[in-house]
Amino acid sequence: MFTVAILLAICVVILGGIPIAVALGLVAAVTMVVTIGPDLLFIFIQRTYAGTTSFPLLAIPFFVLAGNLMNIGGTTERIFAVAQLLIGRIRGGLAYVNVLGSLIFAGMSGSAVADAAGLGVIQQRAMENAGFKARYAATITAVSSTIGPIVPPSIPFVIYGSLANISVGALFLAGILPGLVMALSLMIIIAVSASYLNLPRGERPPPFAVAARTVLVALPALMLPPMILIVIFTGIATPTEAAVVAAAIAFGLGRWVYRELTYADVVKVVWESARQTAQVMFIIALSAPFSWVLIQQQIPNAILQALLGISSETWVVLLIINVVLLILGMFIEGIALMIIAYPVLMPVVLSLGIDPIHFGVILVLNLMIGLVTPPVGLCLYVVAGVAKVPIAEITREIWPYLLGLIASLLLITFVPAISLWLPNYFGYGLQ
Repeated sequence: MFTVAILLAICVVILGGIPIAVALGLVAAVTMVVTIGPDLLFIFIQRTYAGTTSFPLLAIPFFVLAGNLMNIGGTTERIFAVAQLLIGRIRGGLAYVNVLGSLIFAGMSGSAVADAAGLGVIQQRAMENAGFKARYAATITAVSSTIGPIVPPSIPFVIYGSLANISVGALFLAGILPGLVMALSLMIIIAVSASYLNLPRGERPPPFAVAARTVLVALPALMLPPMILIVIFTGIATPTEAAVVAAAIAFGLGRWVYRELTYADVVKVVWESARQTAQVMFIIALSAPFSWVLIQQQIPNAILQALLGISSETWVVLLIINVVLLILGMFIEGIALMIIAYPVLMPVVLSLGIDPIHFGVILVLNLMIGLVTPPVGLCLYVVAGVAKVPIAEITREIWPYLLGLIASLLLITFVPAISLWLPNYFGYGLQ
């Protein structure tokens, strides 16, 4: 009964309009007072502080900074130009380019919102100029942005790795093939609908000299994702240190290679990155005492018993978890939902023998689908603002692509090798 009361309390407080971080802290503090007593509220302060002291969390501000620097410094335009050169000529070509551009940019920013707000502006404008309807362009931009936090580097994977005490490098490897699966599913839907929707064809390929120059100019930007992965997996740097390297390279590209980044821009980017980081870290900090309360009250055990009471079959429990996360993702912001769900679901996952790396991919993919699911999908609001298209119009257009992402989720859920093959190949094995 107490389990239901706490979970109901957090839902009521969040739906009441109180910010997620404040809601988590409020429910945790009240529960501590009721169950332990006000004399031990110092535990609340200790847990709040401890929640922010994990070393891997230092990667968050630097990956945020790197993504913002690339959006301002001209890197995203070069990425889009190369993607357009590769597959922009067939019917609906710029829709494919949109997905491919997001796949490439995913290897740099680690943020779906950074993709939608940065590269998405370029993609939206190019598709409209080529004759695509604004709502269709916004839809493709929104759904393709979900690839960002799956393909490494990934801010949600950094947070999950910190929570679960799992190698962030292993999680980065685990996201590569699922990211490709997501991109392929979106491209298949674009291909199936291209003739039906009479999507515009791309322009004829440019002369070889122009194409070669486009690739050459973009080469430094295209080398950044493999460089990040190489320094991590060769042991030269940790993921946190690699985030610093990514930010430094992004600054160098924008300032001295493409020469579009001014020092005034840097001040604005640093301020915006600090603001975005503070929002994330505030949620993480106040989630720590909330997680402590859940464990102290043995709520994960109650959830485990309830799920196993329905079925002891692993595939059934995973299906239920996916359905619950997809529904909650419609109303709760992704990182906040991860932090709420992790302490409840991880004991269930471990009891069933599911690899926590595999579960991390499942969890993050659910959260990414939530970013483009109405009514609270953050990426929907970002692209709607960019495209100046009502949310309702994008919502009507987005359902086939949501079904494609859900199909990818189910495939990745029930075929663990898609997530685990690369980590196992590189020697991470079961965690």
